[in-house]
Amino acid sequence: MRVSVGILCIVAVFVLAGCGTKTQKTGPEPVPVVAEIVATQQVQPSWTYSGEIRPDSEVQLAFKEPGYIATLYRVKGVDGRMRDVQIGDEIPAGATLARLRNSDYEASLNSAVGQQLSVQGTLDASQAELSRAKADQAKADLDFERAQALYAAKAMTRPDYDAAVDQHTSATASVEAAVRQIEARRGQLSAATAQAVSARINLGDTSLIAPMPGVIVEKSVEPGSLVAAGTGAFTLDDTRVVKVNFGVPDSMLALLKLGAPVPVQLDALQGRTFRGQITGISASANRESRVFNVELTLPNWDRSLRVGMIARIRVEQADTQTVPLVPLTALMTTESGSNNYSVFTVTERDGKQLAQLKSVRIGETFGKSVVIDEGLTPGERIVVNRTNQLSDGSLIRVIKQERQQ
Repeated sequence: MRVSVGILCIVAVFVLAGCGTKTQKTGPEPVPVVAEIVATQQVQPSWTYSGEIRPDSEVQLAFKEPGYIATLYRVKGVDGRMRDVQIGDEIPAGATLARLRNSDYEASLNSAVGQQLSVQGTLDASQAELSRAKADQAKADLDFERAQALYAAKAMTRPDYDAAVDQHTSATASVEAAVRQIEARRGQLSAATAQAVSARINLGDTSLIAPMPGVIVEKSVEPGSLVAAGTGAFTLDDTRVVKVNFGVPDSMLALLKLGAPVPVQLDALQGRTFRGQITGISASANRESRVFNVELTLPNWDRSLRVGMIARIRVEQADTQTVPLVPLTALMTTESGSNNYSVFTVTERDGKQLAQLKSVRIGETFGKSVVIDEGLTPGERIVVNRTNQLSDGSLIRVIKQERQQ
């Protein structure tokens, strides 16, 4: 037992001696980081906007008259067989897209034309009657003149003279009646002609004609279906030329001029770039968004630009500017999807290097760098790595310092 107690005492002495020589912690280790000096670069400022491809013109085609769809325009399918027109088909101007069953309209036209011919016949008869009445009037005029002369010379009795007067009056009345009848017949003919014209128009309206070449983007009828007057059948887009609309703030208006060329890029076409032309700038801003609408026009002869595609419009400033740039890796956001950015600058205090969080406003991106519009000045040092391990005031150690080229 004495030996055991001695051994424990010796162990206790060594433990206490070890505790007395242990090094006390002095704080967290500095985070090794790479720093970069903010430099300036000559760039050509540009702004990117997005818009949607729209047709140059769009027409809603509807039937004016009711009826049953008899036939639709037919095109050759990919298998070589003829088929009814479908959405996406190219249509030439003047094509008959759909035709109603027109037997009822043909009957109405034939009836109207028959009525017109009938009235024309009665008008011809009335004109012949007027010619006879005028001939009788001419004879009555001569007889009346002779009777006046004879009666004045006392060579004609009073009854004979009165008979000549009555004959002259009757002939004149017959002419006037024939003239009135012709006027009435002409009115009837005008009404019958108008009815025939209306029936002919109605018959023509049983065919739906494409007013321009274009692409069918909507179709709502099939053969055999019954349509009412005003029923929409097709929507036709003219895409030989397309348009893109986008909104800009008032600060951009000085850079936009009517007729100026503007590059338009389509991601759907592997980033293919087209050359558009400014064809419209709104005179006033939208009351809600406070932006001005700008219209671009692009030729589309190969029909590669489809309605609904998203376009990116790049507006460039003519003159270059000297701006500070920083690597994208230096940027921090307060939360996912936020537009508020910050960077860590390198500061020194009491012989230590610290990371200081600083808010910045960014501009356009150039490759792996971004323009700093506000918040940094050339010559400052910023941290470009391990930013997710730092907080405002973190102790750091710069292991490498670069100057942006």
